[in-house]
Amino acid sequence: MKKLSKNFFKKDSVEVAQNLLWKIIKVWDKAWIIFEVEAYKWLCDEASHAYPKQTPRNILMYETFWVVYVYLIYGMHYCLNFTSDEQKPWAVLIRWVKDLKTWKIYDWPWKLTKFFGIDKSFNGMELLTEGFNPLNNKNLIWVFDNKIKIENIQKTPRIWIKKATDKKWRFICEV
Repeated sequence: MKKLSKNFFKKDSVEVAQNLLWKIIKVWDKAWIIFEVEAYKWLCDEASHAYPKQTPRNILMYETFWVVYVYLIYGMHYCLNFTSDEQKPWAVLIRWVKDLKTWKIYDWPWKLTKFFGIDKSFNGMELLTEGFNPLNNKNLIWVFDNKIKIENIQKTPRIWIKKATDKKWRFICEV
């Protein structure tokens, strides 16, 4: 399997989100397949953390792409996102995955971060494309292309948000 390049994430978050379906995320020795994602786009999207302006919480969305963006919801759950587009503050939320070994489903963003040990310390990490240096405790996340083409992608409004509910930027892999 080939690791996704930095160029994969240079695009619009809606395109990146759809292309992330069926890709494999690996954190240390754990791996899972992405089955559901949501795209978030600044300026035209009031549900985006980047809306309406840059803040200390969302600065990664403005200044990076191809980077892990982790935030806390309800004061107790972390959510995993990848920033996209090098010119705009956009990101993709990873909503649910299947464990590659057990095929167990983690169908809420906070279930997958809890199981895989993703917390705020991952915030700002670049997705790894090359080797890994355990001495500096960085680059813990890889995303691989498993070469499977998705033909049926369900597009629906995003869930658990109150604004911009008309956008069909939630993408689910129909298996």
